[in-house]
Amino acid sequence: MTDTYRKTDLALKLYESTQNLIRFADTKINVLSFVNGIATSFVITNFQQLFEINLFSKFIMICFFLSFIVFVYFLLNTILPRGNKNSEIIGTQLVFFGHVAKRNNAKEYINDFNNTNSEEFLDDLLQQIYESAKIATTKFGNYKKGLITLQFQIFFFFILLGIKSFVNQ
Repeated sequence: MTDTYRKTDLALKLYESTQNLIRFADTKINVLSFVNGIATSFVITNFQQLFEINLFSKFIMICFFLSFIVFVYFLLNTILPRGNKNSEIIGTQLVFFGHVAKRNNAKEYINDFNNTNSEEFLDDLLQQIYESAKIATTKFGNYKKGLITLQFQIFFFFILLGIKSFVNQ
């Protein structure tokens, strides 16, 4: 019995860790979104002037906005919640808030919780750790792709900034 409690304690720490990783991915993509917003605001504010400079500036603006669209795609795929629809259901589903909310009322959840033994709770918790790890992996994959896309966008931004500076001299 004490082994189950020890495993549950470790599992709770792992669960908290994976939840923190999910929050960390969301925080990181929000920072990238801020940088994206600054660059995009500059380009939109100076759109008419940049567009009228020459064919090269038009091409770079198209590249900038294409990279913007791709970045937004990865941004949304990072921050939007997702679950594994193909995942098998193990345990009594007492940990994940979505499963808890499917109960008809609080009393049903309380009864399910009180009627669950330690091993069943541990199984449920371990399933949630697995699901959270899958979500964190997906979020960090999208974050990485968003970061790469933003690097291209910033490159195009600096070219546009240089073109604007050169023309204004």
